[in-house]
Amino acid sequence: MIAAFLNIRIKQFIRAMSGLGLFRVVFLSGLLGFGAFVIFMLSSGEPNSYYVTGGMVLMLIILHLNRRDKAFLKTHFNAYRLLFLVEYALIAFPIALVLSIHSQWIPLLLLIASIGIVTQLDYKPKQRSTNSLLQRLIPSAGFEWKAGIRRSLFFIVPLWFIGLGTSFFIGSVPIVLFILGIIPISFYENGEPIQMILSYEKNSHQFLWLKIKLQLILYSAITLPLIGAFILFHTEFWYIPFIEYLVFITLHIFLILTKYTFYQPNSKSPAASIFASIGALASIIAVFLPIVWLLSIRFYVKSVKNLNFYLDDYN
Repeated sequence: MIAAFLNIRIKQFIRAMSGLGLFRVVFLSGLLGFGAFVIFMLSSGEPNSYYVTGGMVLMLIILHLNRRDKAFLKTHFNAYRLLFLVEYALIAFPIALVLSIHSQWIPLLLLIASIGIVTQLDYKPKQRSTNSLLQRLIPSAGFEWKAGIRRSLFFIVPLWFIGLGTSFFIGSVPIVLFILGIIPISFYENGEPIQMILSYEKNSHQFLWLKIKLQLILYSAITLPLIGAFILFHTEFWYIPFIEYLVFITLHIFLILTKYTFYQPNSKSPAASIFASIGALASIIAVFLPIVWLLSIRFYVKSVKNLNFYLDDYN
């Protein structure tokens, strides 16, 4: 059973890679090698080994909570949690190997324990038809945010108030800002129907800049009050939330450009998902940020070219 499941995963991975093209595969391979080198160096001592472990665990949690095959696995496999355990263990194996090489036994034990805990998480997001004031305040052009807020409203709002109410603790607001910066990644996973793009009646450049402007406005609206509260209590550390804000702004712009570089109506692009993962990694490991910035320039050109096929009437 486990072997068959892993065989399916391997075939899915090969199919996704074959859709990227030779140049992107070579580029991603080089990027992966560079990332492996950076992680190897960071894991050589404390406290960086804990940061690497924490980043890996966070990625597994996000993966587990957002995977869409959980219902299928539960209904078709009795030992579905064993499948989760094997899959996550394979994903985390490179990090575990590096920690072992550097004799970082405590982070390694934390990683192993965390994998077991993650497999036990059984969060079931309920389908809600709420149309709150917050959703109505979002412009119609920001439909990704409307849909995303509808799914996560009852998580984002309490989190925001917790961050604001505990802003006198120096670590509170930065942690909340990080979570609020990661959440919108899932907003841009799927390509909308072509009719929604045509409804804007804008050319490719205008369409992209509208999306970017809306992203800046909406993300700033929920984060700037938190940043202001943090600076009020910790004036000497004003740069911490400010840097976080800039990092996630650039990450979100990168996600938008990635989405429309590989955009196809009513579909989710494996290539876009892979590059979005690289962007998410850049929010944890800062050395990837210059790569995200350079890719953003390239993807802007490519997204304009891709959208021209659909928006040619408005050019």
